[in-house]
Parts: sequence; C-alpha cells; structure tokens
Amino acid sequence: MSSHSITRRLFLNGIAVGLASYPFEKVEAKEQLFVVAQSPFIASGVAVSHEGEIFLGLPRFPGMEKTFSLARVNSSGQPIPFPGGSWNTWQKGQDGTRAFVMVNAIHLFRDNTLWVVDQGAPPGGQPQAGAQKLVQLDVKTGRIIRVLSFSDAIMPPGARFNDLRIHGNLIFVTDSGLGGVIIHNLSTGKTLRRLSGQKVMRNDGIHLHKGIGGRILADGNGKRPDTASDDIEVDASGTWFYFAVPAGPLKRIKVADLLDTAQTDNQLAQKVEIVAEIPSIGGTCMDTHGNFYLADAENSRITVLSPQGKRATLVQDDRLISPDALFIDRHRRLYIPCPQLQKLTFLNNGRNEVHAPFLVLSMPLPESLDGISLGEGVEG
Repeated sequence: MSSHSITRRLFLNGIAVGLASYPFEKVEAKEQLFVVAQSPFIASGVAVSHEGEIFLGLPRFPGMEKTFSLARVNSSGQPIPFPGGSWNTWQKGQDGTRAFVMVNAIHLFRDNTLWVVDQGAPPGGQPQAGAQKLVQLDVKTGRIIRVLSFSDAIMPPGARFNDLRIHGNLIFVTDSGLGGVIIHNLSTGKTLRRLSGQKVMRNDGIHLHKGIGGRILADGNGKRPDTASDDIEVDASGTWFYFAVPAGPLKRIKVADLLDTAQTDNQLAQKVEIVAEIPSIGGTCMDTHGNFYLADAENSRITVLSPQGKRATLVQDDRLISPDALFIDRHRRLYIPCPQLQKLTFLNNGRNEVHAPFLVLSMPLPESLDGISLGEGVEG
C-alpha cells in the first residue's frame, strides 16, 4: 500500500489540528522524581495494584539470563520473584509453557489482576509451542488465573507478542515481529488477527529508532532494529485503538473497524490515521482526559500530548535512560521504568554499557500542565 493512502492529519479524539513537528525547548523538571525500585536486572515494565503493590517485568536480554522475569517490589524497593517457584526459574533448554521465559510487558487493569506478556524465547530464539503466552495472575496470592496461547493462524512463525491493553472483555496485543494486532474476547473465547503484516504496522524506513541526542540505534554491524507495531493504547471509551512503532508516528483506527470481520486487512489499512509525529519512544500511557504520555528516549523526558495536539514536558531527568512502559496508579502517580535499552549491544554499536541498578522512578501527576488538564489512568 502506498503511503498516501494513510490519512495524514494530527487527529486526536476527533479534533483535527494539523500535522506538527515535535521539537521542544528544554525545560526544567516540574516535579521531583522518586526512586521506588532498584533492580539488579533490566526492568522495562511496571504495574501497580489498587493496594499500591509494585510489580516489575524483567526481560531476559543478553547478560540478564539469571533474571526471575517477574517481580514484586518489597518495602525496601528491591524486587523479589513473583509468584515464585518454577515460574521464575526458567533456564535455556527447559519447558517454557509454564514458566516465564521472555517477559516483554506487564499491565494491570480495572479488575486488579496482573497480566504478563511472555514472548516465549530470548531475543533471537524461536519459542516452543505454547511458550509464547499471556498470563493472568492474582496480585495477592500469585495464583495463575489464566494462560492464553494461540495457534499459528493467530501467531504465525515470526510473530512476537509485544504489549497488551484490555477494554471490557477484549484483550488487544500488538505483534512486533510481523506487525499486527491480536484481539481476544475473554467472554466468547474468539480471537482475531488484524492488519497482519500491513505496511501501516511496520517501520517505514523514514522514521529511525533513535536514542539520546538523536543517535541512530544499531548493532556493531550497523544493523538497525526492525520492530513492528509496538506501543499500544485503547482510549477510556473503547472507541479508538492507538499504536506506534518505537520511532513513530503515532497512529489510530476505530475499534469497531477492527472487530468488523467483513472488512479485509487491506481495507482496514486504508482507515488507519496518523495522529502525530513523535520522537523515538520506549512506552506510553493514556489518561481519562485523552492525553498521551510519551516516554521520549531521545531527550530523557516524559512529554504529554493533549487531545488538541498541544505538547508539554512533564519531567526531564538524566536518569531517564530509555524510559519504557509507563503506568498511572489509582493515586495519580506516574511510574517510569528506566531499562537503559539503548545501551544494549544490539542497539549500541556492539557495546554493552548497561549497568545495575536499573531504576524505576515515580512522580505525582499535577492537576494540569501548561494549561493541559490531566486525568486519571485508563484502566480498561
């Protein structure tokens, strides 16, 4: 599909405001960031229960082979294995269907259960059947409530779960391997794969994945990452499905269109709209006022994009190295994991410069930011 078939407007929550560039003037941090967790392993995901318990996703990147993959943070800010036992002790060659292998994302929604996205194999590996899965846990007991894995029709070879959102009974999961979105209905058990491999779900070769100072990320041979649909949000009303590759732009399509099986993937691709140009990001979250929070990996900051297209810097801090999946808890605190991903070998010209501890930072959200009214976290 040619690029001109995508609607090219800055269009958020029904308001067209014209496509804009994204540079900002440097501003000082408006709120203080607090360290709420320090991990010996890369922590790229965070979720907080309604009671305030903090959970971390600890992916098995090179050098992190001894990670216990999923953790609860104790009162001292240290991660401890969750739920414990064999779920946290997988090693290469072992069965990965009932253990965490490569946790890429975690999230917590309205029902106060924890969802874990497991890619089923470390980077470069191929997951065994059933190892790539979605796992739902009770946050109080660690009991496994549900394990979901899908056939090759839904997750063909090369597909990789990336991030997850829930609205009502619908689970939305991006595929960052081939590009696409998986939608699973928890009530009916029906699963759809949509926009599979479409150009709108993949990097266009123009928007390059960058790190601090605009450095183009690549390995020692100059090979750049080729991550397809990655970051994902569903708005509070369940009307719009938003997605982006790490280098942008931010795009959206109506949930009703994704669920309309009379429409082909090619037809759906014509309905994808470009919302905004964005810097390279590690993660996002969204609030009930329709604001996007962007983890800006190029400038070590968190920026807010309002429904009207206004942008403001929420916080900027040198500790925000590859800020990743963001989370707003029920007390309107924003949590920011800082996994330093841009310092890993395959993104840092062949040099591994990550170092422990890996921080998770937090800050209270103000009621407004430069005239932008800020809401609560979207819980699905």
